[in-house]
Amino acid sequence: MNALIVSLNFNPGHFSHLTANYRLFAECGYAPCLYVHPQFNAMDEKNTYRKVNAPGELKALGKIGAAVFWFPSLKNLVEMFRLRFLHGARLIYVFHEPFDSITNYHRSGFGPVKIAKIMLINLVNVPLLWMAQEVVLPSSTSYKLYEKKYRWLNASFQRIPLLFDDELAGDDLAAGAKDCISYIGTVAADHAFDRFVDFVAYAVQQGLLPGKNFLIATRSEIPPREHEILQGLAGSGRVIVQSGRPMSTDEINAHYRRSVVVWNAYHRSNQSGVLPKAFMFGAAVISSARTLNEFVDDQITGIVIRDNSDMAEIAAAVSDICADGPRYAKACRSKFLSTFYYRSKMKEFVDLLGQPKPRALES
Repeated sequence: MNALIVSLNFNPGHFSHLTANYRLFAECGYAPCLYVHPQFNAMDEKNTYRKVNAPGELKALGKIGAAVFWFPSLKNLVEMFRLRFLHGARLIYVFHEPFDSITNYHRSGFGPVKIAKIMLINLVNVPLLWMAQEVVLPSSTSYKLYEKKYRWLNASFQRIPLLFDDELAGDDLAAGAKDCISYIGTVAADHAFDRFVDFVAYAVQQGLLPGKNFLIATRSEIPPREHEILQGLAGSGRVIVQSGRPMSTDEINAHYRRSVVVWNAYHRSNQSGVLPKAFMFGAAVISSARTLNEFVDDQITGIVIRDNSDMAEIAAAVSDICADGPRYAKACRSKFLSTFYYRSKMKEFVDLLGQPKPRALES
């Protein structure tokens, strides 16, 4: 049976989820196919995955038994309708970011335009949730928001963490130097990028963490304030910035591989895709008590700080992780394999292709 994995907007950070879902379906006897934005094609450098990019290509696949939609898009409206009512496919929607509240978005640093965009995306999600036979929530936070605000739309939902393939498999975790404290991913107000840059400036100017560098890897443009700060630190030789363009999977993985600590002390987050990727490569996280989730074990897979504007507290947390790097790396790898690796969730995900069966939130 053909099973589609669908993502019709391009974001290079999403490719790992799509390929993990592809491998999961393939190992369960389905014939998977990525139905994706054309820009994803270049990320499949070895042409490993069967792909289509347009509705007209679906007919050649034959019968489509199921489709998993991974991220919101206006294009999903037409494609969900087409696949459910014309192809008879069973639809699963991975609902990454249920709407929180205007107050919380404002507190996280979003301005009126960004909040309006989030509200528009929420309106688009309403018919998508209604058309899906199953809804997947990747975290307890998103699950609870769904129970509170969306259950009336679709009562068939369950919590399954984000899926990833193991892109370190077969490699030596200790190979190469883990020499970076890193910010990896989108520059966004709720990700507290400004606080990370402030910490980099503080650490470099104070001569802290000798032997460690500071890495920023993002396809986003660096905002003017942070750009000026980073330019002033360029002469230190300790600051590495890659920004302004999409990165290949190999480039992204190389950044995680050399990271001993990855920034995750966000102002707001339902489920960070950065966190499991860091764990995959044995990198611990700096997390915030404000956004603490079920995936971070304090002093085991990272350190939880009280205030992401307290430079001394951040420095102490990073220093503690660097001093005990191998222990943290081992714990992070273990957490990844038991929680986010697609094979650890194979039964739960494939069960979604059967009859809808809502499950209670895990404690």
